[in-house]
Amino acid sequence: MLATTQLDANLLAWAGASILLLGEIFALLSMRNLPRLILISTIAETGYILLGLGLGGPAGDSGAAMHLGYQAVMRGLLVVTAWWLIRRTGSGLLDDLAGSGRRMPVMAMLFGFAMFSVMGLSPFKGSFSKFMILYAAMEQGHWLLAAAGTLASIIAAFYYLRVIQRVCFEAPQANPLLLAAPSGAVLPIALLTVATVVMSIWPEPFLHEAAVLMGVTELAMLPQFESPWSTLVLLPYLGGFALYAVGTRVPRLRDLLTVPLALATLLLTLSATGLDAASYLFAVVVAGIAFLVVLYSHGYMGHAEHTNRYTFFVFLMTGSMLGLATAHDFGNFYLFWELMTWTSYFLVIHEQTPKALRAGFIYFIMCASGAYVMHFGILMVHAQVGSFEFAVVAEQIGSIDATAGAIAAFCLFIGFAVKAGLVPLQSWLPLAHPEAPASISAPLSGILTKAGIFGMVKILMVVFGAGALARFGGPGIEIGPLLVLLGCATLVYGEVMALVQKELKRMLAYSTLAQIGEIAAILGIGTTLATTASLLHVGNHAVMKTLLFFAAGAFILQSGRRQLSELAGLGRVMPFTAGCYALATVAIMGLPPFSGFISKFLMITAAADAGRVDVAALILIGSIVAAFYYLRIVRLLFFHPYEGPAVKEAPASMLAAIGILAAAIVLGGVAPNLQIEAASAVGNLVGARAGLPPVVVPDLVMVWPAAALIATLGGVAVWLLGKTAPAFATRLAIAVPAAAFVAVLLQPERYDGLSFAFALLVSGVGTLNMAYATGYLAHHPHAQHRFYAAFALMMAGLMGMAGSHDFFNFFAFWELMSSWALYVALVHEETEDARREAFKYFIFNTVGASFMFLGVAMLGTAAGSFDFAAIAAAAPAMSTAWAGSALVLVLVGMLMKAAMLPIRIDYQMHPATAPTPVSGYISAVLLKSGPYGVLKLMVLFGGATLLDRLGLVEGQSVIANAIAIIGGVTVLYAGAMAVVQTGIKRLLIYSTVCQLGYITMALALGTTLGVAGGLMHFVNHMMLKDVLFLCAGAIMVASHARTLDELGGLGRKMPVTFGIFLFAGLSLAGIPPLNGFGSKWLIYVAAFESGHYVLGIFALIASLFTLAAVLKFAHAAFMGAPGAAAEHAKEAPAVMLVPMILLAAGCFAVGMLPGLLLVPIAAIQQELGMVPVAATWTGPLPGTGGWHPALLSILLLVLGGVGYLYLRLGRAGGAVIRSPIHLCGVKDIASGQAHMGAGSLYEAPDAVIRGLLHAKHDTGYSDDGDVPHPVHTA
Repeated sequence: MLATTQLDANLLAWAGASILLLGEIFALLSMRNLPRLILISTIAETGYILLGLGLGGPAGDSGAAMHLGYQAVMRGLLVVTAWWLIRRTGSGLLDDLAGSGRRMPVMAMLFGFAMFSVMGLSPFKGSFSKFMILYAAMEQGHWLLAAAGTLASIIAAFYYLRVIQRVCFEAPQANPLLLAAPSGAVLPIALLTVATVVMSIWPEPFLHEAAVLMGVTELAMLPQFESPWSTLVLLPYLGGFALYAVGTRVPRLRDLLTVPLALATLLLTLSATGLDAASYLFAVVVAGIAFLVVLYSHGYMGHAEHTNRYTFFVFLMTGSMLGLATAHDFGNFYLFWELMTWTSYFLVIHEQTPKALRAGFIYFIMCASGAYVMHFGILMVHAQVGSFEFAVVAEQIGSIDATAGAIAAFCLFIGFAVKAGLVPLQSWLPLAHPEAPASISAPLSGILTKAGIFGMVKILMVVFGAGALARFGGPGIEIGPLLVLLGCATLVYGEVMALVQKELKRMLAYSTLAQIGEIAAILGIGTTLATTASLLHVGNHAVMKTLLFFAAGAFILQSGRRQLSELAGLGRVMPFTAGCYALATVAIMGLPPFSGFISKFLMITAAADAGRVDVAALILIGSIVAAFYYLRIVRLLFFHPYEGPAVKEAPASMLAAIGILAAAIVLGGVAPNLQIEAASAVGNLVGARAGLPPVVVPDLVMVWPAAALIATLGGVAVWLLGKTAPAFATRLAIAVPAAAFVAVLLQPERYDGLSFAFALLVSGVGTLNMAYATGYLAHHPHAQHRFYAAFALMMAGLMGMAGSHDFFNFFAFWELMSSWALYVALVHEETEDARREAFKYFIFNTVGASFMFLGVAMLGTAAGSFDFAAIAAAAPAMSTAWAGSALVLVLVGMLMKAAMLPIRIDYQMHPATAPTPVSGYISAVLLKSGPYGVLKLMVLFGGATLLDRLGLVEGQSVIANAIAIIGGVTVLYAGAMAVVQTGIKRLLIYSTVCQLGYITMALALGTTLGVAGGLMHFVNHMMLKDVLFLCAGAIMVASHARTLDELGGLGRKMPVTFGIFLFAGLSLAGIPPLNGFGSKWLIYVAAFESGHYVLGIFALIASLFTLAAVLKFAHAAFMGAPGAAAEHAKEAPAVMLVPMILLAAGCFAVGMLPGLLLVPIAAIQQELGMVPVAATWTGPLPGTGGWHPALLSILLLVLGGVGYLYLRLGRAGGAVIRSPIHLCGVKDIASGQAHMGAGSLYEAPDAVIRGLLHAKHDTGYSDDGDVPHPVHTA
C-alpha cells in the first residue's frame, strides 16, 4: 500500500476534492483552447486519485489505482487524437477545430469516443473507478466529499459535451486546407483505442489488478456495480451492432432486417418471465413503441443522411430502456439509465442543425446531471444496505438511517423528475422534441419521459415503499404531496405554453408536459386506484402521443409545413394521416369511445376517491384549455381549403405504423380490460408495499345498446362508402336510424319507461331528419357522407345514454353525443362563421361536461359504484356537503346542455351556421338530453328524500326551486330575445331555449301535473320545433337567404311549407286547441297550483313573446310582396316535405287526443314512483278546469264554417279585388321595397327589449348581411 503516513488522510482527501473541483472550473473557463483544456482537466482528474488515496480502504485505494490506469489509457487516446486534429488543422483553438467531424470523420469519431470515455459515462467504464472512489466516501460517511465529486462530474460534462459537439458534429464555418497527417500516430491511436474498448467491456479484471496492487486482499468487500445482461437487452444491442456493420456495406439489407429485429424484440418482451408487474408493463410499452418507431423510420428515414448511425442508436436506445425494465439491481439500473440518455442524445441531434445541437446539449446536460445526482443517492443506499440488489434493498430499507434514506430518496427523485420533465426541471423537453426527427420525438414523448415515471414507481414506490418514504420524510415532508404539487405545476405550465405555440411539434411537446403533469399528480396521490389510473394513462398516452408525432412527421416530410398556420387543408390531401391525427386528438382530449377517455375517467375517479377534488378539477380545467389548441389543428387540417403544390400521402411503412396506433387507440377504448389488468397489477404491487388492500377498478367497458351500436357502425359504414358508392351510402344513411328505431322496439327490456320513450323519439325523429337531410344537401355534394356519419354518431350517443344503467356509460354516451361528432356536424359548411360558431359551441359543451364529469366521479366514488341503483341506495348515507356538491355539479352540466343558465345564452345556444337538418335535430332532440338527465337524476337518486336533505324553502327543495327559477327566468329572457331576432334560424334557436325553459321549470316543480306537463311539452316541442326548423331549411334552400329581411311573399311560392309553418308556430305559441297549448296549459296550472305564481306569469308572458316571434317570421317570410330572394323559389321536394308533413300530422293527432302522450306519461310517472296523472286515451286534459281539445276543435270548425259561408254570401261570387299598397302618393318604390321586413316590425317593443336586455343585432353570421349560400368544393 502506498504510504500516506506523512500526511493526514482527511487533508489529502480534501485536497484531492479541491483540486478536482477547482480544476474542473478552470477547465470550463479554458474551453476555447483545446490543449489548455485537456491539460487542466488532466490535473483535475488527479484530484480523484488523491481523493481515493486520502479516503483509503479497499474501495478508495482500489479506485485510486484503477483511476490512474484508466485515465492513462483513455486520456492518452484523447491526447493523441486531439494532437492529430490540431496538427492537421494548424490550430488548437476550438473555433478552428469546429467541424472536424465533416473534414476528418474517423479521427473526430475516435476523439469523441475518447472524450466520452474520460468524461466517465457508464457505457465507457471511465466512470468505474470514479464510482469506487465516490463509494468509498459514502461508505466512510464523507458525504460532502462525494457531493464535491458529483458536482465536479456535472461541470466536466458541460465542457466535454460542448467540445464534442463543436469538434464532431458542428458544420465547419470554413473549409481550410488540411495539413499533412502526423506520422507515427496511427499505431498508438489504434492500440489505445483497442485498450479503451477492452477496459470498457471488461472492467472487473482491471479492478482486481488495482486492488492487488494496493494490497487489498478482501475483494468481496468491493461493491459489484454490474450483473449479467438479460437476453431481452442483448437482442437489440447485438442486433444494433450487426445492423451497423451490415449497413456500412449493404444498406438495403440493413433496411430489410430492421423491422424483423424490432418485431423479434417485441415478441421476446411479450413472452418475458421473471419481471414484476411494473417492469413488465414498462417493457411491453417500450418494445411496442420501439417496433413502431422502426417500422415508421423505414419510410421516414428512407432518403435521410446518417441512416446507419440512426438505426444503430435506435436499437441501442431500445435495449437500454429494456435494460431498465429488466434490471434487478441498482448497478445495472444506473448503467442503462445513462445508456438511455447517451443513445437518445445522438438521436436528438441527428439532423446536426444548430438548433438540434443546442437542444441535444441541454437535454444531455440536464439528464446527465440528474443521473449524477441519482447516482449519489444510489451509492448512499449501498453504503447503508451493503447491496445494490433491489430485493435486499427492499428488505432492509426500513431500517436504514432516516437522514441517509431521505437524501437518497430525494436524489433519486431528482433524477427521475428530470427525465420525466416535471417543472422546474422541464427545460430540455420543449427544446428536444421539435428538433429531433419526428420518429424520435415520438419515443421521447411516449416512452423516455415515462422512464422517469417508471423510476418513481419501481424504485421509490416498490423497492423503497410508502412506509420507508414516510419515515424518511418525517412530518410535513413527503414525496407524494411533492409529486402532486409538481405534477399540477407541470400540468398548468404545459397547457398554457401549448396554447400559445405556433409550431406543431413544439405544441405537441408542451402538451406532453401537461399530460406528464396529470400522470404525476395522480401518481402522487398514492392510493392503489390512483397508481392504477396513472399507469393506465402512461400506456395510453404513449400510444396517443406517438401517433400525433408520427402524423406531424408525415405532414412535415410530405409538405415541408410545420407552422400551425401552414397546415390548412392538409387533411384533404393526406386524408389517412390527418384522419388518424384527428382520432388521436379526440382520444387525448379524453373523449369516448377511445382509450384516452378510459384512463382520464379513471384518473378523475381516483382523485375524487382520495378526496382530491382539487386535483380532479385542475385536470378538467387543463382539458378545457387543451381543447382550444387540439381542436384548432383539426379545424385547420379538415375545415380549411388547401392551397399549395400537390402533396401525396406518406410512404406505406409510415402509414402502417400510424394505422396500428390508431387501431390500438380504438381498441383501448372499446375493450380496455387487458390494459386495465396490467395497470391494476402495478397498483397492487405498489399497494402491497404500502400495506393497502388490492385495487378495485370500476367496470370501464362501454356497454352498447343494440340501437347505439347500429347507429355507430352504420355511421362509420356510411362515411367509408361515401367516396366509392355515394348513392348507396345515402340510402344507407336513412336506413341506419330506421334500423336503430326497430332495435329499440325489439329491446324494450333494456330501458326504463322514460328512457324507452326517449330512445324511440331519438331514433324516430332522427330517421325523419336524416331523410330530410338527403334532400337538403342534394345540391351541395360537399362532404355529405361525413355529415351523415356525424349525425348518426350523435344519435348513437343519445340512444346509448338512454340505454345506460350506470353513470359511467351515461356520461360516456353523453360525451359521444355532445363532443366531436356534434362538432363535425356543426362545422359542415366550413365557412368562417361555421368554424367560429362550432368551435365556440364545442368549448361550451366541454365546460359543461367537465362540471358533470366531476360530479359523476364524486357520486360514484361515494357510493363505491357508478351503477344507478347503487348510487340511489348509497345516497342517504352520503355526506350532505359531498352529495350536494356532486349533485349540483351534475345538474349544472345538464342545465348547460339545455342552455338554461341565464347568463350569455348566446354562448349556450347551438349555432345558426349549422346545416338546418342538424339544427332542427339539436333543438328538437339533442338539447332535451338536459331536461331528460335532470328528471332522471332527481328521481333515481333519492328524489325528494335526497333533495330535501340539501335544504328546504317553504317545504320544497332548494335545488328544485333553484332549477325552476332558472327555467322561469330563461323562459322570459329567451322568449323576449326571440322577438327581436331577424336571422331565420337565430329566431328559432332563441325560441328553442325559451321552450326548454318551460320543460325544465315544469319538471323541477316536481308535482304530478308539473312533470306530466313538462314531459308532454318535451314531446310536443320536439315535433313542433323540428317542423319549424325543417320549414326554415326549405326556405333557405329555395331562397338562399339567411335573414328574414331578405324574404317576403313566399306564401304563394311555397304554400305547403307556409301552412305547415303557421300550424306549428301557432301551436308552439300555445294557441288552443293545438297540441302546444295542451302541454302549456298543464304547466300553467301546475305553476299556479304549486304556489309559483311568478313563474306562471313568466310562462304566460313568454307565450305572448313566442306568438309575436312566430307572426313576425310568418309575415316577413311568407306574406307581402315577394322579395328578390323569392323570385326563383319553389316548393320543397317530396323528400323534404314528407318528414315535415309526418311531424305535423303527429302534432295534430296529439292535439286532438292528448291521451296519446298522457297515458304513456302516466305509466312513466308510476314507474318513477310518482303519483300518475289522471289520463285516458280519448279523455280530456287533466287538472283543474281540464277540457278536451277535440271538442273545442269541433266548436271552432263550426264557427269557422259559418264565418266562411257568411263571407261567401257577402262576395256573392264576385271577383276578388286586390288593392295596391297605399304609399302616400309615392310612386317610385318597387314592390319588393314596399314589403315591411322583420327589422321594421315591432319597432317600439324591439327597442325596449334591446335596451333592457342589452341585446345587439345578431343573426348568427359575422356579416349579418345578404351573403349567398356558400359554394362548396369536394
